[in-house]
Amino acid sequence: MSTPTAANVFAPLDDLDPATPGDPFVRLRYSYGQLLGAEDFTTEQRYFLLRSRLHNAALHGFGTVWGLKVGSQESETSLTLTCETGLAIDPLGREVYVPQKVCLDITGLAATPFWGELSAPPADPAAPASDAIDTRRRVYVVLRYRACLTEQVPAITQPCSGADAGLSPSRVQDGYRLCLEAKAPDLTGLPIRDITTRANPAGDLRTRILDQLIDPDVPPPARLWSGADDAPLLLAVLDLEPVGTPVERVKLGGAIDNSVRALLPAVQMVADLALGIHLEAAGDTARFQAGGLHAHPGDGADLGHMLIDVGTTRPILAASIAEPSVRVLRFDEPTKAWVSLPILVQTPTATGLSLTVDGGEWAAGTIYQVCLAGTGPNALLDIDGKPLAGAVGEVVPPGTGRDASLFATHPTTA
Repeated sequence: MSTPTAANVFAPLDDLDPATPGDPFVRLRYSYGQLLGAEDFTTEQRYFLLRSRLHNAALHGFGTVWGLKVGSQESETSLTLTCETGLAIDPLGREVYVPQKVCLDITGLAATPFWGELSAPPADPAAPASDAIDTRRRVYVVLRYRACLTEQVPAITQPCSGADAGLSPSRVQDGYRLCLEAKAPDLTGLPIRDITTRANPAGDLRTRILDQLIDPDVPPPARLWSGADDAPLLLAVLDLEPVGTPVERVKLGGAIDNSVRALLPAVQMVADLALGIHLEAAGDTARFQAGGLHAHPGDGADLGHMLIDVGTTRPILAASIAEPSVRVLRFDEPTKAWVSLPILVQTPTATGLSLTVDGGEWAAGTIYQVCLAGTGPNALLDIDGKPLAGAVGEVVPPGTGRDASLFATHPTTA
């Protein structure tokens, strides 16, 4: 597909999905000496392609996967709409990819026939009553899947065929079409499972899930492969206001609303946001992080010193423990300053690190902190050589180090 321009972007285009109609439950059976034609190879492609779409639509749903933010660039004399690169899945399970930022100058939109198709935005019931006429017009930014036939190659033609019959497209490229429309997309008849429109059944969680699965309130999924290819995705809603008499240009009549779109976040993303931690892959090594302090006075040879136990989620590599990698500070109440304490002994344990620090025994209520390095040349490492990834609960990309400062009050309170 050619690079989108202002001439062919945000404008409705008519095309067909060459993968439909088809059947995701029929595939080729090969045998020795079998004669194969173009339709056989097309059937082979359709089997895998339509099953992938069935998987997307039935198990994941539809909406924005990432990106596709609709924004604007506005000045005193112009208004340009923008759409960032991104990926979405439409209600028919098709991936829609926008590979680059798209821009459209709509400064003169009010002078086009399209302006006459637009309606005023719904009245705000919370706004004070007014006799003034609302001159704003509402516009919907809609994304659709588009299939493009490309790369013409020589083809065998029938006798008496026209001059153009000697070439045939050799590729199908998945593309998109981004449109401004006067009405919100109508998703009626599409195989969309919407549990928000049904009353919650009684019973435990399993019973409620079972009810949704065995009695779904959705149209038959055959539309996924029937050839009915209109499955629009609403990205944003915006209101435009005409400027000048006669109208010279348009301007935004409020903020662009990206929240109206359907969302399709990755399961990992939902888990990270909900739990505040990054879920490790099955069988992966647990994250090496610090958490928990406990200080107590020493006795015997350690009399007059303080012993501090630092908890970590993984055993520490002894060779990585050095003076710059571990520091202990005590808050001095009279001077209101942190005082660095000499570390006499630092020993790795099965559950973390044991420290013996100089500075005398502490009174109750003493505030202290242990600083652990997860970055730089003296980072603490676990027994597998991975750097400290901050404190427990922090979300840090795999393999990335982060320093940790743990605070506590002596004696430790529950």
